[in-house]
Amino acid sequence: SAGWLGGVVLARESESLSIAGIDFINSRAGGSGSVLYLDELRQRSSISDASFTGNTAGDDKTIQTDSPIDWDCRLGSWMPTEGAFKGDFSVPECNLCPAGYFGNRSGLTNSSCDGACKRGHFCPKGTAEPLPCAPGFYMPVTGAASAESCLPCSPGTSQSTAGTDRPCDECPPGTFADQLNATSCTDCPAGRFCPNAGTIQPLDCAAGEYQNLTGQAACMQCPAGEFQAERGQTACDTCLAGGYCKATDDCGGGFTPCPAGRYNEKMGSSSPDACQKCPPGTSSPITGAVSSETCARCRAGTFGGKPGLSECTDCPAGRYQNDTGATSCRDCEQGHYCEPGASAPLPCDAGTYSDKTDLTAASQCTDASPGHFAT
Repeated sequence: SAGWLGGVVLARESESLSIAGIDFINSRAGGSGSVLYLDELRQRSSISDASFTGNTAGDDKTIQTDSPIDWDCRLGSWMPTEGAFKGDFSVPECNLCPAGYFGNRSGLTNSSCDGACKRGHFCPKGTAEPLPCAPGFYMPVTGAASAESCLPCSPGTSQSTAGTDRPCDECPPGTFADQLNATSCTDCPAGRFCPNAGTIQPLDCAAGEYQNLTGQAACMQCPAGEFQAERGQTACDTCLAGGYCKATDDCGGGFTPCPAGRYNEKMGSSSPDACQKCPPGTSSPITGAVSSETCARCRAGTFGGKPGLSECTDCPAGRYQNDTGATSCRDCEQGHYCEPGASAPLPCDAGTYSDKTDLTAASQCTDASPGHFAT
């Protein structure tokens, strides 16, 4: 086709024009409107299912019209009704609504389409209905252009609903979220706790505490008679023999061994009174003893005058003890002396004597008088 105006159709002061199902290719006009030139039509024209490709005119206008055209554009696109239309285009594709905008009605005539994309949604180019941000994301403003525009939930928060415009919800106490864009919070595992709203990482139960349930905001202290030396545990251990486990903040439920001179044969004790004293005449240097068999009889030369001794005491000078397991010492005998820790009296040297029972050394024995002798 060729002409000065309207290479295919030139219409002036006519009723209207309707075009459907036609592809216009390589049409030409020397002046304007390589395909259509419409001037002062009395009714609105319509164009549907048509394409315009490779058409040329002196002023580069494919269509020139001062009469309105109704374009059968698909949703998510727009087309002006009057003026100059240049280059290649087609219907129903028309001009796509730009990214960040949407068009869910037909007959849109400008690039704003139906307006900016709604909060909580995003609109790629050519969007008819805004697309909701996925669970785990939100969008507080209008005009988001892509899924990447949606904001992820920060650690410690979650969002289970799509298309949300408000910030994500803090994880309640007893739960946590340790990653971005969480769709739900995770129950705190057993042996750990999540004390506050918005917890990012669970905390281990302290030594002396435990937690056997999931989803908890605090740990429990080991009860009396039990202990736990490790962090992050789900149960406490029964207190071992040889000591006790007292449930106090100071020791945290830890194991305290019986001191030397005492023993405890039972498990699960919660009081220092559970540590039994070794009986008089015995001693034990062992800490945390589990049996009375650790209480050894005092050796000869020593004594245990009271219960609960860690070691027996040497008999003092001037006294002795020849038995084991004694609770006291004996007075030294006449004619003898007793050094500290003596297990038997030692006789005075030949030529000396003593009628006393408290001598502590041979030098304290008395020489025999002249004319007398001592054996």
